[in-house]
Amino acid sequence: MMKLVKFYTKLFVKTPIFILSLVFSMYIFIFQLKSLNLSILEYTSVISYAIIASNLFFLVAASSILSKRSEIMEFLEKNRFKRYLIIILSGAIISVITSIMPIIIIIIFKNSSIEYSFVVKGILNFFIIWNLSNIISISIGASVGILLNRWTSLFISISIYSFFPINLFSPLLESKVLNKLFNIYSDSTTIQTNILCDEIFDISYVCDKVFVLCLILLMIILVKILLDKNKKVLGGISFLLIIFFIGDIVFINNNSIRYIHEYDVSNFDNVDYHIKSYEMNMNIGDDLKNDVSFNLDVDSNIDSITFLLDDLFKIEEIRIDGEAAKFTHEDDKVVLDYKTNEKKSINIEISYEGHIHIEDELGVATFYCNSDVMNLTNSLHWYPGLYNNSLVDYDININTSANIYSNLDVESRGNNFKVTGTASEVDLFAGQYKKVDDNGIEYIIPSTYNLEEFKTKLEKRVSSYLAKHEEEFSKDDIEVLRGKRYKKVIVGMRVNTNSYIKISNDTLLINYI
Repeated sequence: MMKLVKFYTKLFVKTPIFILSLVFSMYIFIFQLKSLNLSILEYTSVISYAIIASNLFFLVAASSILSKRSEIMEFLEKNRFKRYLIIILSGAIISVITSIMPIIIIIIFKNSSIEYSFVVKGILNFFIIWNLSNIISISIGASVGILLNRWTSLFISISIYSFFPINLFSPLLESKVLNKLFNIYSDSTTIQTNILCDEIFDISYVCDKVFVLCLILLMIILVKILLDKNKKVLGGISFLLIIFFIGDIVFINNNSIRYIHEYDVSNFDNVDYHIKSYEMNMNIGDDLKNDVSFNLDVDSNIDSITFLLDDLFKIEEIRIDGEAAKFTHEDDKVVLDYKTNEKKSINIEISYEGHIHIEDELGVATFYCNSDVMNLTNSLHWYPGLYNNSLVDYDININTSANIYSNLDVESRGNNFKVTGTASEVDLFAGQYKKVDDNGIEYIIPSTYNLEEFKTKLEKRVSSYLAKHEEEFSKDDIEVLRGKRYKKVIVGMRVNTNSYIKISNDTLLINYI
């Protein structure tokens, strides 16, 4: 077995295009080094042509080796299917070896400001993308090569593979989920890279990679069926099982990622009740779990209480003054069955949880929350509220391993964070950030940003936006912006629903720039 692997490994590396592929890839690796100043995900995205070149080498080499009728190969292994599997294994070994050089380049030239955990995740993501894309290319070339003659197999193999780069740059499918699953390269190749979170390792990521593995298995099973007539029934059953499993993956992935949508917030400015204060106990792992208690003042007669909470969350229980309450939760609104004919104050307790991974229309991660990264702004209704700009007192305990930043005051206690203050909303952030104090202003910006360059960009963006959209801000906010009287600046994703700038007390929040 090992002798055969060694033999076919030598055949791979002795092909003329092996050196050409390596030289071209090295050129791309070096040419795009500047992107490592931002993030490893950015680098993985911009070296896509090197990945494609590597894929084509393995595709052509596997197809050429297997389609060539050689007496030596038949003597070493008469069973064509075993020979086919050994060639896939040999190619996979070479793929792993060729991934070492770009990984070394990443380690040497990465921005020193990138935290260790993001370095590990970035390298792991590159390693997975490089090798999975190469192995599926080997499988395509080998599968066609073992069935057809050399030139026909080369033409058909390249034609099949071309679906992936074409679909990357010009999506062929209407479904965003399917386009994402069929992308064997970095998802950020043709869209903006969110360096605040980089690649998010969650159920969606796992489904994405398992889907590619299933495509590889389908090809192997199909070749087995065509070559081994005695086991067609077993092969057919296996083929169908993989198809059903792929269907499950599509279903799970479709439910694990949501997309930004507009909320219906009409009729919330003139409700006959208002929220005075919040207490929250949040536990953040793969999902967000939140126990919320808020005091609500009823101003006149009401037949029900309605507040906003995104439908992605599952509510476990709601209690009013300690008593279980009936409720409905649909269209991102929670309606409580509660009537009163008098002015009074009541306490509402809500326990809910949900997995937050929301992308914009282009597929850029916008709202997310796990033990490493977080972007929760009032553009997402992630906690029950009226979202009507009324000032509210917040007292929040957060259990997480991520380092939390907020428009409110944050006190760190190990893996517990205390967030307190009075504002119209609370925004929470975590990820590839650094905190820099400069002239009395606290800047919370991407860890790889240069502060002076960021300040220059910030001033231009604020001035430009004010010149065109001054009517969106109050006089006080305009004075804060023009006089730079803010005490804190935070960069986030979609910090405001209708603009990329927001003032919250003495904090300036701005979209990632």
